Amino acid sequence: MNIAVIGAAGRTGRRLVAQAHAAGHGVRALVRGEEQATMVRLHGAEPVVGDLLGEWAEVLREADAVVWAAGAGQSAAFESIDRDALIGVAETLGQQGPRRLVVVSSVGVDRPDEYPPFLAAALRAKASSDARVQASGLDWTIVRPGGLTDAPGRGRVQMAPTGLSGTISRDDVATVVLACLGDPRTVGKTFEVVAGERSVTDALASL
Repeated sequence: MNIAVIGAAGRTGRRLVAQAHAAGHGVRALVRGEEQATMVRLHGAEPVVGDLLGEWAEVLREADAVVWAAGAGQSAAFESIDRDALIGVAETLGQQGPRRLVVVSSVGVDRPDEYPPFLAAALRAKASSDARVQASGLDWTIVRPGGLTDAPGRGRVQMAPTGLSGTISRDDVATVVLACLGDPRTVGKTFEVVAGERSVTDALASL
């Protein structure tokens, strides 16, 4: 499978690129410049230089599937990145393909009022783009991980449509995303995921 990764230079995106390459997939990664290009090459991806806010057509070329792993993080750019850019990508895919899209979103998107104001605003931005993806007609899956850590992956998770709390390693998020790409039963599903005691395969089968 040829996978286009948007957000490949981020801490979760890098792990996804490395795992996808190790699994034998072709990976093209959207990057801002040569420093990021060098990094994603080391993880096995072909870098494509472009702007996250609009220059993604080239990275999508010849892709069989797209993973959105970008995010504003601690910046205040969540409306332009978490909302507008993802909506733009979904609209582009609707026009030119590919149809398969896996989005890395966040726990709490459906209940932002439970979180502090800054985080709530980011979750509302993600809620807007998640909703547009869900209405896009694409073959989408939305993965909403809990708090992200840099701990080594365990390959053991807990999944549910909503209501989870806890953390999960970025390694395990990458594993879940790749499993979704290989499992057509995940098309049209939105779920939260945190560390747990079930294998990724078993947890996905229970959704």
